[in-house]
Amino acid sequence: MLKSVVLIRSRDIDPSIHKIAKALSNNGYNVKVLLWNRKGKRGIQYTNGYTVIHCGIKAPYDKISVAFFLPLWWLYEFFFLIMEPVKIVHACDLDTLLPAIIIKLIKRIKLCYSIYDFYADNILTAFTFIRKVVAFLEKFGIGLCDAIFIVDPTRHEQIKGSLIKKLVVLYNSPPDYFEREENVMLKAKAESNLILFYAGVIHRSRGLIEILKALRDTNGVKLIIAGLGPDMKILENLPKSLKNKVEYIGFIPYEEVIKKTFEADVILALYDPKIPNNRYASPNKLFEAMMCAKPIIINKETSAAKIVEKENCGLIVPYGDVNAIKNAIKLMKENCELRLQLGRNGRTAYKNRYNWRLMVRKLIHIYDQISESDIS
Repeated sequence: MLKSVVLIRSRDIDPSIHKIAKALSNNGYNVKVLLWNRKGKRGIQYTNGYTVIHCGIKAPYDKISVAFFLPLWWLYEFFFLIMEPVKIVHACDLDTLLPAIIIKLIKRIKLCYSIYDFYADNILTAFTFIRKVVAFLEKFGIGLCDAIFIVDPTRHEQIKGSLIKKLVVLYNSPPDYFEREENVMLKAKAESNLILFYAGVIHRSRGLIEILKALRDTNGVKLIIAGLGPDMKILENLPKSLKNKVEYIGFIPYEEVIKKTFEADVILALYDPKIPNNRYASPNKLFEAMMCAKPIIINKETSAAKIVEKENCGLIVPYGDVNAIKNAIKLMKENCELRLQLGRNGRTAYKNRYNWRLMVRKLIHIYDQISESDIS
């Protein structure tokens, strides 16, 4: 009999949950995914061997005001899990964990937990008391889980003091799309402009203002931006000096993100270290760049920069340093061989150490252990 699993994510625009769902489905698990569609769309779809259920409670993305909508989301999640005949629940981040814990205790099922963002470290250090309360809640919840998945080894520092039964590092690596995109890569090399690509949240904490400033007097460069977020005004009313250098293409599906990554020359990933969680950033775009053999520009205050330095697959700059960003872009433009070598280094590292197939093996190993212990 197939083991039934429900994966829960409060962001339906994040591709990470689908990689896990597909991996489990391909390895003998009956998988359902519960997502919070904050645009208000609801429905059920069957894709890649698993079922996706969309909760259509309207709410904002990446704004503090979403806290007012969390009780409604938690009630929806709770009643969904009460009605669902499930053996394993896999919650993602604190905004899905609390109802999952209650269901675990009521139904005596297994609970896995993925930490993409440790919520206390998303709160500015000025709010010390609130950070401590949120950290306590998450660490207490971790102690009730059967397995914990983190996206970078450094994130273990964030959850020290928790009672962890099983801890696994699953990097935010994409599946390997390399072979079927080789022709796209060859076409991209013929472009005259240096193509920069950013895909993610449109928020001032992602260094977008500094990147735009760096491009003002940098010629022969084009920046393509994809995503949604609360700071769309950054991209509105651009000065004339940037009109032909910046193209905003809105939110695009994950397959299109990969295609644009192959077509680009350089990937951008900057994270404001004033937000504590950003120091532990292990972004999808780093591993997407590595898989696509593309160099990345990242800031030194992140844990991801340690990977870039170790694998020599990009350039590292201080966050907020416009001149450093400008110089890094110019170096990438003027030295094609450097770009190609950094990209090759990243590709080799991806194949040997960060390949998604390696992550799947670890995921299935833990799930099989949990399932066996349930049988015994």
